[in-house]
Amino acid sequence: MTKTEITAQIAQLLQTDDITSIKSEVRDLLANFKAEVAKEKQLQLEAWNAEEHEEGEDFNYTPAEEDAAMDELMQSYRERVKEHGKKIAEEQANNLKNKESILKELEALLKEEENIGKMFGVFNELKEKWDAIGNIPGDKYKEVSDRYQQLREEFFYNINIYKELQENDLKINDKKKQDLIEKAKEAVSLENLKEMEILLRSCQKEWMEIGPSPRETYQAVGDEFFNTCREGFRKIQTHYDAIHAEQDQNLEKKKAMVEHVRGIVSLEISNHATWSKKTEEMIAAQSQWKEIGFARKKDNEEVWQEFRGLCDLFFEKKQQFYTARKAEQKLNRDKKELLIQKAEGIKDSTDWKATGDALIKLQGEWKGVGPAAQGDEQRLWSRFRAACDQFFNAKKEHFAGKDDEQKENLRMKKDLIEQIGAYELTGNRGNDLAALKQFSASWKDIGFIPKKHLDSTWAAYKEVLDAKYALLKANQSERSVEAYRERVADLSNADDANRVLKKEQYLLRDKIDRLKQRVIQYENNMGFFSGKGAEAMKKDIERKVDDAKKEIEEIKEKLRILRNDE
Repeated sequence: MTKTEITAQIAQLLQTDDITSIKSEVRDLLANFKAEVAKEKQLQLEAWNAEEHEEGEDFNYTPAEEDAAMDELMQSYRERVKEHGKKIAEEQANNLKNKESILKELEALLKEEENIGKMFGVFNELKEKWDAIGNIPGDKYKEVSDRYQQLREEFFYNINIYKELQENDLKINDKKKQDLIEKAKEAVSLENLKEMEILLRSCQKEWMEIGPSPRETYQAVGDEFFNTCREGFRKIQTHYDAIHAEQDQNLEKKKAMVEHVRGIVSLEISNHATWSKKTEEMIAAQSQWKEIGFARKKDNEEVWQEFRGLCDLFFEKKQQFYTARKAEQKLNRDKKELLIQKAEGIKDSTDWKATGDALIKLQGEWKGVGPAAQGDEQRLWSRFRAACDQFFNAKKEHFAGKDDEQKENLRMKKDLIEQIGAYELTGNRGNDLAALKQFSASWKDIGFIPKKHLDSTWAAYKEVLDAKYALLKANQSERSVEAYRERVADLSNADDANRVLKKEQYLLRDKIDRLKQRVIQYENNMGFFSGKGAEAMKKDIERKVDDAKKEIEEIKEKLRILRNDE
């Protein structure tokens, strides 16, 4: 039931004239309203905790419009209850005044009237008036009733003409009182305290309706009866005190359970495993709640509404999570269906490099997509993996026969390295340069070699070729660039050429950045040189700057070669 519906029902109830007749319904509706307010407070507190606040700033609940409307209705209800209570109090106060007036008339009648007939007439009139008067304030009831009973009995004691008849009535009344004493004793011996209480109150009512008994035993009989009743009520009170103590303990247990549940509700849960675990904890908490006994009626209802509101909020949040999760899983399923279609569309391709790169990219995208529903996930993965496996198995079979070819190419490159090392310069610079370039051309003509030997073979080739160029005093930068062309050619033929070439570009750019920083540092340092030996140090720095700038230009040329090869 919403707060608006609760407010409307209370407003309808307040149209009732008898305000006391709707007390129970108003109390129940107000408890439900408080449960809804507790839920809203919890939601506002969680939203407030999720935000940043100044140190020392406290959370303040923002009431809804229904809260103000409910406050007005409850104010009206309490005013009417108060007005009703005031009216009852005024009636009881007026009844007390009337009864006190009758007591005074009875006292005057006992002291002054000697006419027996008239005394009976006046007494009966006063008795009728007394009986017709309604309730009086509770704190005056015993005092006024005892005084009336005393005057009533004195009236009968003082009427001598009625003495003989009265003596018989006194004996009868004494017998009734003795029977009530026995009845009260039987009540006190009962184990069922509820039955004991009902029976004792019935005995007290009967006792008040019995007329006077013999004066000589009046006090002793009365003491015996009321002492017996007091003994029973002490047992009852002790029992209720124990019940109240237990109920107070139960209330503390229930408050602790409310805080435990509040802690669970406050959690930000974002995965199925945690929701399952916390759901088990909530169900366990609900079971434990049922095992806790009752608290006092008013407290028990309030703490129950708060607990129920938090439980409802938890399961509402859980429902929202799984609704959103289901929508997300459906979206993931659609994304994976699209990836499968793309994979199945190229699985028969023989463009090994481009298709392999494309499938690896699709596999990376697959990993980035979240899971689909459990029933779909395995089916989708089986289809996607089958498409990928079909291509890569075909590729593996295609390249399986090339292993021997690459091993032969490795042997040929090692032989070429030995030939370059064994080459003796003729002394004719032009012929020797042509011979070295022919070695480079032969290197390029040799096909792939196994990837694990690529770097070591290239280093050996570069080392022996650089040694020959050094003997010819060829420009080192030119040699380096020319040799780099051959390295790029090798890298371009690798299975993962795209990744390798991009990595090579990154390393070259990083080296340019570090050289530029070094040049800036050298140029800044030259401003600090002065005094003896400064010129020599400056020249050394200038040389280093010049070398770094030449190296930068060389690397830029290598980058151009890389970009042209992509």
